[in-house]
Amino acid sequence: MRKSIVALSLSCALLLPSAALAEGGAGAIDAFKQSQTEVTSLVDAKADAKELQAKVDTLLDYDWIATAALGGPKRFAERCTERCDEFKGLLTKLIRKNYLKRINDKNRGTVEYLKEHVRAKATKVDTKVTFTDKAGETKTVEIDYVMHKVDGQWHVRDMITEGVSLAKNYKYEINKLYKDGGMDKVITSLQAKVDELDAETP
Repeated sequence: MRKSIVALSLSCALLLPSAALAEGGAGAIDAFKQSQTEVTSLVDAKADAKELQAKVDTLLDYDWIATAALGGPKRFAERCTERCDEFKGLLTKLIRKNYLKRINDKNRGTVEYLKEHVRAKATKVDTKVTFTDKAGETKTVEIDYVMHKVDGQWHVRDMITEGVSLAKNYKYEINKLYKDGGMDKVITSLQAKVDELDAETP
């Protein structure tokens, strides 16, 4: 899987809560802001890894992302067959590890929560992240979060960075791997990425 896709998945974690909340009442934007504040507060307090992971897991809808990545509900079971749980588990680990890697970065940047767009199928939360890159330059990136409310709780199902969708990119890359070598190649590639991240963890 290309590093660009992994880099995109990291974008959701370049966040440090700020005081800016330009528009949008109670709903997705407030729920998202609260969740991000809680996550970064746990990081700053050097909370137990399991506690931090549990909080992250309440925010991201791993199951939906995994199902969409294999072509949606109609194709999911047919494609992954007896390896569905293995696939979901590895993709969950990859997304979670990338998130935690960046959220633990001392240079997470600051985020402005701009606006929410309520739609029939989903609600989109617009944010703007400002951070300093490795060259010392200040950069600003627009990141939108597609959120759905399930059983009274908001979950992130997609992250759109500068117009590029994380969910669509995962779908494209995994579909490419699947066509090339079936689920064996998909699983092998995901495992390699997870192992790579494990090796980077001190």
